[in-house]
Amino acid sequence: MSGRTSDEVFDAWRRALGESASTKEAAEAWRHRRYRFAHRLGAALVGAQADGRPSVVGHVVYGVWLEWGLLYVGQTGKAERRLRDLAVGESHHLANTFPPEIWHRVVVVSWPRLPEAAELSGVFGPGDISLGLEHRLQAWLGPLANASRRTSDGRWRSVDWVRSDSVGARVGRRIDRLFSAVQDVWQEASRAEASTGDGAGVYRVVRPAALLAE
Repeated sequence: MSGRTSDEVFDAWRRALGESASTKEAAEAWRHRRYRFAHRLGAALVGAQADGRPSVVGHVVYGVWLEWGLLYVGQTGKAERRLRDLAVGESHHLANTFPPEIWHRVVVVSWPRLPEAAELSGVFGPGDISLGLEHRLQAWLGPLANASRRTSDGRWRSVDWVRSDSVGARVGRRIDRLFSAVQDVWQEASRAEASTGDGAGVYRVVRPAALLAE
């Protein structure tokens, strides 16, 4: 925080937002600018093709990094919609707390394209497998935004992934081979400099900052 206290940083953030919406015209320009960026980021995440169809569809797990490290791990069965929503924040809490303009990297793994996924066909449904992979990734990596949850009294409670009895936890214990394959892909993607992903289409890597100036 460049030597400033958290209160000083918060006050500077609040003043900057106030300036950006200080008049009706400024607020409208701010709204349009943010959506242009969110739209570009969403299109990059789903790999929008020339005909408008996304190349990333269906079930995926994904991660969002800030400059210092991993912030969030999630999953969806509708990547073509939810990844576009991720940066807009209309149906996802993450962008409302940590705006996409400060995201350092986003990784998307299309796990059904891995050979190990075929071994689970007929054993678990893809939705349960996605939840299992999400749970295993969160327990393995401990991302900040997943590590605690809000409580009704305005506080936070830590998440205990080991003792969880959720669907994701139960399924996650029985998909070791697929999870190992996802781990390998995740580690490769988290180090990759490419902005689009690997040749097999199993993962995509997007750096939001590269889209800010467009």
